[in-house]
Amino acid sequence: MKKQISVALLALLFPTSLSAATMTISTSADGWTQTFGGNSVNTSGSSINVQQSGGLIQNGIFEFSLAGIDDGATINSVSFEWTNTRFVSNTPSNPGANVDLFAYLGDGSVTIDDHAATGDQVADTSVPKGGSAGDVTTIAFTDLTMFASALLGDLLTVRFETDSFASFRIAALESLDYDAARLVVDYTPGSVSAVPLPASGLLLLGALGGVAGLRFRKKT
Repeated sequence: MKKQISVALLALLFPTSLSAATMTISTSADGWTQTFGGNSVNTSGSSINVQQSGGLIQNGIFEFSLAGIDDGATINSVSFEWTNTRFVSNTPSNPGANVDLFAYLGDGSVTIDDHAATGDQVADTSVPKGGSAGDVTTIAFTDLTMFASALLGDLLTVRFETDSFASFRIAALESLDYDAARLVVDYTPGSVSAVPLPASGLLLLGALGGVAGLRFRKKT
């Protein structure tokens, strides 16, 4: 009985370590930016343009709210996932298309400042060209430092760039046919502190303690 009471008290009074969980976070704001021929920001189309063609550079910007993950969580992995609204294109001499992802502290909106904002490069890879509308691509972050830092402010921005004349069209929030970009996050929540007990809970603990005391006195 005493052992059972001790276990109950420990469970109530000390933090509990939780198991890993997976959360999919859809973008809360998105758009694309360019500076060639004047600054331009587009946040209303059904597709996000990401391309590089000579001086024309269009970068995709994606804002995410991280409010659903506690600040003390351990981040195990993060992946950026998107749906193409057409094939991925590039010149005949390039078999694939480069994907460069940058992450930095977000502000919840897409502005021209996002076009070249300083951030951590979290992916540098390539995907095959071709494919078709509806294809889903997932790219894993290779650096989780910025994501973990962004938990304190609950906002993260991901910028999608490419080069070597590649071109992507990515489903936006306004798309009626496909899901917008999202983050798939595997994390372990931080320890959960004990919740203050209501008066009834304190009375119960007191009663349990009294029972234990009586049993102890009987034995002695």
